[in-house]
Amino acid sequence: MDNEKLLTDYNDPDAIPGVISKVASVSPLEVTDEDLKKINKYTLSPVTADDVFIFKATIADNEQDDRNFMPFNLKALQDLKKLYPGKTMLKDHSRMADNQIARVYDTELVQNANKKTELGELHTELVAKIYMIKTDSNKDLIAEIMGGIKKEVSTSTVPDKMICNICNGDGRKCRHWPGAEYTVEDGSPTGTKKRCKMLLDGAKEAYELSFVAVPAQPRAGTHKSIGFNKPVDEIEEETPETKTNNNEEMDARLLNLRFKNAESFFNANKESEEN
Repeated sequence: MDNEKLLTDYNDPDAIPGVISKVASVSPLEVTDEDLKKINKYTLSPVTADDVFIFKATIADNEQDDRNFMPFNLKALQDLKKLYPGKTMLKDHSRMADNQIARVYDTELVQNANKKTELGELHTELVAKIYMIKTDSNKDLIAEIMGGIKKEVSTSTVPDKMICNICNGDGRKCRHWPGAEYTVEDGSPTGTKKRCKMLLDGAKEAYELSFVAVPAQPRAGTHKSIGFNKPVDEIEEETPETKTNNNEEMDARLLNLRFKNAESFFNANKESEEN
């Protein structure tokens, strides 16, 4: 295996290792007394309806027809519902204090009792409510949100588990790639072709939201990036011969990368706690 081809960045090389980014659209809201009560939990002094602009974003759902083949399950949405209140909103995922423009003050899960997902769960959407303090510096941004110009919001989260539907193993460690097709043994002479999905099972952390310019997926629209590498030559189906020849080298590379990713992720969490 060519050493230059061993490391393939998955989507976004600048992402924090293990972080999943998703994108959703936003819509403005009218400020209620209940909203102000929740918003004032995060302010140093009370604000009024005239002081704030609020909007909501449908962050994600648990439908399994995900265009990046990394769908959430209901447990992930339930975890994120608890994790997102109080989180900041940035511009273009630039993690600098001056780029903080808003904050999540509430979340809710909206379920469709008449629709079930491929996993047999009720179809559920995670909705975040976000507030901004009206200032001269952000009046243009508010106008762009109201006018439908700024409407895509990206969320950065860390899944508890990523389960590969090909090997049922840890998707961060196995050799399968979301969206790639593999032959699965089913008792027939040739096996069955199956497309790989990485189920995002639960969530450990929610970092932030960000306004971005990205395409949308069905319903909420999503774009994801995982900031870690997989040691692969190219995305292709394994054969018994290549698996035998490459196992030892792959395992050594994987172990080394996991140590590096663990160290990077620890440092990111440490920096977040210090700030």
